[in-house]
Amino acid sequence: MPMNLNQIKQWLDQRLDKPYTLTPTNLGISNESYRLQTQNHTYIVRTPRSSHACLDLRFHEEARVLALVKDLDVPLVDFDTQNGIKITTYIPDTCTYAQARSQNKAWQVGRTLKALHQKPAVSFAFDPFQKLERYRSRIAHPLVHFEQADAVIARVQKLYRPDTLCHNDVVDGNLLFTSRRLYLIDYEYASMNDYRFDLASFLSENQIEDEKERLLFFEGYGLANDLQAQQEVRLFECFEDILWGYWANMLYDSTHDSVYQTIALEKQAHYHAWLHTLAL
Repeated sequence: MPMNLNQIKQWLDQRLDKPYTLTPTNLGISNESYRLQTQNHTYIVRTPRSSHACLDLRFHEEARVLALVKDLDVPLVDFDTQNGIKITTYIPDTCTYAQARSQNKAWQVGRTLKALHQKPAVSFAFDPFQKLERYRSRIAHPLVHFEQADAVIARVQKLYRPDTLCHNDVVDGNLLFTSRRLYLIDYEYASMNDYRFDLASFLSENQIEDEKERLLFFEGYGLANDLQAQQEVRLFECFEDILWGYWANMLYDSTHDSVYQTIALEKQAHYHAWLHTLAL
């Protein structure tokens, strides 16, 4: 069960010297995050929300990934895999992908994902098809519909190769830029998957449709001249619209939080805007 604020403070009291302050950041969807200020240091504390239980995630698996990505992630201070409480070093003066002004930011993301995808394999997989069926089966009140969804899913299944350690959630808030580097954070979903899933995750979640920006990203990853791979990534984008559209529908059903309704409808709109470009 997720901890309330008093329980989190009791947990911190066992690990920290007082005084300290704990301030909500109002960031995150399936987690709460807080800014933790001690006398000499500043940290970020991440704790799961009640909706987290619907996601079938395992904190001990996340911990195994974190050991592999220390060069890509913000520094880890503590991770309680029983309660899902994670403490990381606070990095000042950061901005997300949408906020970053660098003309090279898409290239940086491509290069960082390439570095992640060259990490050693782990023993657990994401399996988006199984997750899709699980999410869809838990929906009591359908909010979205995806035309030709079965055809898109079948095409992706034929291409699918889960041979790469992937992040699986390359959203704006998980890309932290400083003046010196890019941090890829929050590896809750990280596991073996198809590399094209991550590329599509970045492009879809950040709504990148500008062709120059997309090409910069593919250049950073090393796919600038592979037009077939780029087209396959577009197919994966539509597949992920289906996956995360139903994910959001499921969570809207259980929480009635309008943020999930918005996500579901955005995924549906993006999907139908690009469906006609696919050769199904």
